[in-house]
Amino acid sequence: TPVLQYIEANAESDLTPETLARAARVSVRTLHAAFQQQLGESPMAYVRRIRLGRVRAELLRSDPSKVRVTDVAMRWGFMHLSRFAEQYREQFNELPSVTLHR
Repeated sequence: TPVLQYIEANAESDLTPETLARAARVSVRTLHAAFQQQLGESPMAYVRRIRLGRVRAELLRSDPSKVRVTDVAMRWGFMHLSRFAEQYREQFNELPSVTLHR
């Protein structure tokens, strides 16, 4: 759908439910209901899942001697690093530091 493509293309941007609803040309309430019905999660949970995937891809191709997990996480919009590490572990069953050192 167009809103999913918008999220994929703009995952590094400051996405909010309001910006996503504008991109989809629907109300925030309609957007939220559609995400719940179609994907079983909120729009922002979907955005977080996409961003976590981008972080993982970047960590996997990075040199651990030159890259810090903190910098990658913050570049993708994760400002609360302990929460980021917890969410990352929930999605990928390992800490981001383990991914970086693969």
